[in-house]
Amino acid sequence: MPALTKAQKKLAQAAEDSFNRTYAVQFGAERWQQSLYPALAAPTRYAALVNRFAVADLTKVFSEEQVAKLQAIVFPGNQESHQQSVPLKSYQWDVAEAEATFPPPQPDSSSGLMTHWNLDAASLLAVTLLDPKPGDKVFDLCAAPGGKSVALSQFLRPGNYDNASPSLAGGCLHSNEVNSGRNKRLACNLQSYLPDALFKSGEVKVLKLDGTEPFSVQTLPLGPGGYDKVLLDAPCSSERHVVHAHVKAKQGGRVADEMASWRSGQSKKMAKTQVALLMTALKAVRVGGHVLYATCSLSNEENDGVIEKGMELVQKERKKSGVRWDFVVRTCGDLAARGLGDWAEPTKHGWLVLPDHPSGGKWGPLFFALLEKVEA
Repeated sequence: MPALTKAQKKLAQAAEDSFNRTYAVQFGAERWQQSLYPALAAPTRYAALVNRFAVADLTKVFSEEQVAKLQAIVFPGNQESHQQSVPLKSYQWDVAEAEATFPPPQPDSSSGLMTHWNLDAASLLAVTLLDPKPGDKVFDLCAAPGGKSVALSQFLRPGNYDNASPSLAGGCLHSNEVNSGRNKRLACNLQSYLPDALFKSGEVKVLKLDGTEPFSVQTLPLGPGGYDKVLLDAPCSSERHVVHAHVKAKQGGRVADEMASWRSGQSKKMAKTQVALLMTALKAVRVGGHVLYATCSLSNEENDGVIEKGMELVQKERKKSGVRWDFVVRTCGDLAARGLGDWAEPTKHGWLVLPDHPSGGKWGPLFFALLEKVEA
């Protein structure tokens, strides 16, 4: 790789300075420099989500020594005494092994399905808060690579899976990705984790629609207002990815493209895409249903700002075309009382999981806001 010119180095340094300045303003210079940036630069911590369609728990997959170091993850609202009835079976390493890597997923010897999925536990927290039930019609709008869809499927089929049983009360999971390459990966992943019968029955479908198009909701299998729950894990600036690329490049005496090309105004551009996706999610869900909006961004513009812009657009559509619905933000106050504060910090409209949280969980970043569609 050719050495950077003096001018290129100057531009790269300016981008890095702007990046740090932007988030030092948002989170406070002391926190950004002393705890949050170092936590973002550290390796991502993963949890292991058990695929109950393949195995009952990871004790059948890991060694006895590994199992001894596993701790079940308890999400807000899930009491310890009720763990047997909780759809998501997920584990973290104990404190001494917190930075360890989970063994990669492997095909189960009997079902052939993959045993588990390694992902940030904050993603599982978001799915838990959406709280899909058996029989719910669920739409995962930006689903690739598929980890959250796999988690959603565990809620829709919480009991022992019988390959011959029909869909529970008409429930379904529709997972969407517009990018061709990512769509293929999504389909491949879901087929590797979910029983083939769920695809044959139509209970699980992989879709390919552009959620930023205003009328894309019309092409959904269930149409506008046809879904009980919608998960929107929106594409975002993903600052932790930028930080990781930057740290790795610096160790090799290089400058990461991700940092060199970073600009403070890109969140505003990204937010336009996110708002368009949010409007599609709101149109797709029924009145009384819920949308869980999430990003892995640190930016207020991409988080609370998108919720506020969505409020403005819904009001405009009500005046312009007479739509008879609105949405309200659920504060998750009851969840806070049951432990959400052990995972995240409140924002104006939602919650933000950050890896420097006092709990020491080291999860995130993940912003989420739970929205309910209501009669206007």
